Amino acid sequence: MKRSAGEALVDGGDIDVESHNRTTDLDNDVMNKNKAASLLHRTVTSLTASTTDDDTDDCIVQSKQKCIEDESIAKTNTKQITRLINARILQQDGTLLSGSLDVSNGLISAIHKDGSLNDEDISSVIEVVDCKGRILSPGYIDIQLNGAYGIDFSNDCIGEEGLKADDVLHVANRLVETGVTSFCPTMVSSSSETYRHIISLMDTARKQQQEEQQVGANILGMHLEGPFFAKTKAGAHDKQHIVSPVNDMSSVEEVYGIDQENIDIVTLAPELPGAYKAIQSMTAANPQSIVVSCGHTEATYDDGIKAVSCGATLLTHLFNAMIPFHHRKPGLVGLLSSEVKLGNMNLKRPFYSLIVDGIHVHESAVCMAYKSHPDGCVLVTDAMAAMGLGDGDHSLGNMKVSIKGDRATLTDSDVLAGSVVSMDMCVKRFHKFTGCSIGEALLCATLHPAQVLKKQSSIGILAVGAKADMILLNDELDVLSTWVDGKQVFQNKILN
Repeated sequence: MKRSAGEALVDGGDIDVESHNRTTDLDNDVMNKNKAASLLHRTVTSLTASTTDDDTDDCIVQSKQKCIEDESIAKTNTKQITRLINARILQQDGTLLSGSLDVSNGLISAIHKDGSLNDEDISSVIEVVDCKGRILSPGYIDIQLNGAYGIDFSNDCIGEEGLKADDVLHVANRLVETGVTSFCPTMVSSSSETYRHIISLMDTARKQQQEEQQVGANILGMHLEGPFFAKTKAGAHDKQHIVSPVNDMSSVEEVYGIDQENIDIVTLAPELPGAYKAIQSMTAANPQSIVVSCGHTEATYDDGIKAVSCGATLLTHLFNAMIPFHHRKPGLVGLLSSEVKLGNMNLKRPFYSLIVDGIHVHESAVCMAYKSHPDGCVLVTDAMAAMGLGDGDHSLGNMKVSIKGDRATLTDSDVLAGSVVSMDMCVKRFHKFTGCSIGEALLCATLHPAQVLKKQSSIGILAVGAKADMILLNDELDVLSTWVDGKQVFQNKILN
């Protein structure tokens, strides 16, 4: 590609980027300064003819300040573009488009097919990143993350041992290494006091991240996994906290609090008393609408149909903590192949999340689910605090868990207690297990979770106007570099 002398060509994986101002930007600056000086001269001449000396001094100061402000606005309004060239860009249908992508002010401003650029298109480009034919994908979105790197999002301790906003930010800053650019902090079943404390703390962490412009994965609303579960399907959750929403929405508010602005997803068992009305209330169209997912449940197929008709749109970690599929009693799993029946009811099949760590779900079951409903598949880690720490004993809420390899179990038992897998590994294994294309695998960790959250216009997609949250990958799906808000925040120095 032809570049002007003022344009910097940067390696796609190099985080130490030197940006050069283009000649046209310098000319504009000089022009703005000359205009400002002329305006100042005319203003001072006019004012000195009609005011006292003291008034003139004040007016000169004010005029200088006004010119400085005008010059600052002119610079701010100058469009400065970072262009990523020689990329294979993920499309919404899973195909990869060869071309380039422009980023300006943290958003995607243009996408160009190969051969469609001309000299006029580089006038505002201040930085060029050569992707060297690698894959450019939206950043991964993990809608179920219990913690990582030694941080437990359900930590109910008070004082120095308790969860802090800086702990959440530490996780966010590390997640970009795995390609995650947005995540829903997830809590296991806890006391009402713990829910209220941590929901408020997550709001503080999110605001701190935005105010300080920290370079980590975006902290989304919370995923509250519990406590409205079937006790027989509690799994690693503490049964002392398991309850039924007997008073429908009132029960939900008693546990989580009235303000639900910071909640994105609630997982519950739909067959419990009061659950259907609670689903209807939580999913009703309003500014605090919540995604309801069915999980940790004894729900039958018919229970699932009713839950979907009430507004549920997701199944939490399919196959785990639910009735297994049977040819006469298909349970919630049967909803995946019920496109016709649900369609006749003017309903859509729900999305479903999968933990593809090779432990929670057998590869044949992963493949079966995906082939049945590919557009509904959402990859999650369901990772707990020990992710990234290695083997040993760790905590999940107030439960003790043991880690050996990729397996996390309740201590002294075989009950799975979440996972320790990272999202990049989930995508790799999913691609291997299903035999789907690279693009199709990426959609399950990008576009599909964004659709669950109804945020597909801003994240999980590479399109004009969307956030420039992106990852660069090789064909082995290794994360080479990560961008958040158009800024490169991670570089894999080993693979680049």
